[in-house]
Amino acid sequence: MTKLLLILTLALGIQTQQMQTLLDQAERAVSKQNFELALQKALEALDMAGNDPYMQVQALKTVVGVDIMASRDADAWEKALEAEAIARKHAFKKELAEILISKAKLCSYAEISPETGRNDEGLTYAQEALSIAEAEGLKEQESEACLVIGSLYINKNRWSNPVDPDIYRTAGEWLDRGQSIADAAGIERLRRNGILFRSRWFQQGDRNQEALEYFAKAREALPENDHLMASALDDRLVRLYTRTGAPEKALDSHDDYVREITRYMTQKADETLQEMETRFEVQEKERQLERRGYQITLLLMVILLAIAIIILIISYLQRVHRRNAELIQINDTKEQLINLLSRDINNPTKTYATRLEQLSADASTLSAEEIRERCRSMAADAQTMNDDVAKYVGDILIERGRKIADIGLSKREIEIIRLSAEGLTAAEMAEKLFLSVHTVNTHRQRIYAKMDVKNVSDMLRKASELGIIV
Repeated sequence: MTKLLLILTLALGIQTQQMQTLLDQAERAVSKQNFELALQKALEALDMAGNDPYMQVQALKTVVGVDIMASRDADAWEKALEAEAIARKHAFKKELAEILISKAKLCSYAEISPETGRNDEGLTYAQEALSIAEAEGLKEQESEACLVIGSLYINKNRWSNPVDPDIYRTAGEWLDRGQSIADAAGIERLRRNGILFRSRWFQQGDRNQEALEYFAKAREALPENDHLMASALDDRLVRLYTRTGAPEKALDSHDDYVREITRYMTQKADETLQEMETRFEVQEKERQLERRGYQITLLLMVILLAIAIIILIISYLQRVHRRNAELIQINDTKEQLINLLSRDINNPTKTYATRLEQLSADASTLSAEEIRERCRSMAADAQTMNDDVAKYVGDILIERGRKIADIGLSKREIEIIRLSAEGLTAAEMAEKLFLSVHTVNTHRQRIYAKMDVKNVSDMLRKASELGIIV
């Protein structure tokens, strides 16, 4: 059970990592304004989320952000509602705050005429997000909620002429609050957004000179390589100088704007090129590792094959050596046996050939141990019969006995076979064994069936092969 839980945990960790990689790819695609690729990666992450509510919310939140950037407000709203329902059900506070901020932004973007305004609805979402962020200590979400609230209050004055001073002042207070939180927490993204939100607020209050000073100061404080933000501030300075009747400064700011945009495009191109080079290097290293892996695998296979061949050769040589040793022993034993039997010629009385013949005749009725004992006895009596000869003879007789036992011949049936070999008729065998002729013939039929033969000659031939008769 513990192992299963460990495997599931590892699998979930890998899935989460893969999903996060897709979401990171979506964010990078957004930064390059490649919204189609960003949406594709975010939707792939959503498919990978499966039934995991937390992973679903993370993916949906990214999809909403991409749709907002691509001005697909209807799609963004639908996904935001889906994400909000999951976040509320499972009490994902941080995610809920971010989704509510997205809904508030969508309400803000609907302000294209007095009839389409959804500012009060947006304020409801943003205020709830702010409450959650304050309770959970989420500074980034708190700052963004304040900035969105300021933007919604600016919207409320959009169609007013003159503007409502209380609403205008409230908008400024919310922008100040959001900006101060972003500055204190070092949230660079929201610090920039706060600066840009000021453009509409200054314009709405007809405070062009203050706006010029504010944006010029912000422009000077930018890092040298922040070309995108610099171009955005230059664009606002162009409009402000135009409104204040300073065309030459407006042209200078426009030139600055074009230069910064050009630098930004070059910067992005360099980043893209660097990313491609890095990706190529990574892919090349992966290919090298893959090739090396193939080489190592092939080498291991060759080594294993060589080991297997060596083992087979050694095994074969061992078998050959054992077989040669056995053949040598058999030949030596045969020579000993020949020498033994040769002595019978010089001493024809009580020869060992006769004793061996008798042992062969009795082998079918003796146990293996009895056969070995009689062979050892003969070896002990003989001067030329050593233990190897005794063992050789014993093994032959034991093997014969096993074959006879496998056939299943009884002692009586063996007697009938041997009498048949002597040429006795059924009547003669019946008289000698004190049996009826019918019983003798019945024994013969059983012998034929057990030995798988059809007549006496076949029976005697097979009996000779088995050593039942000589």
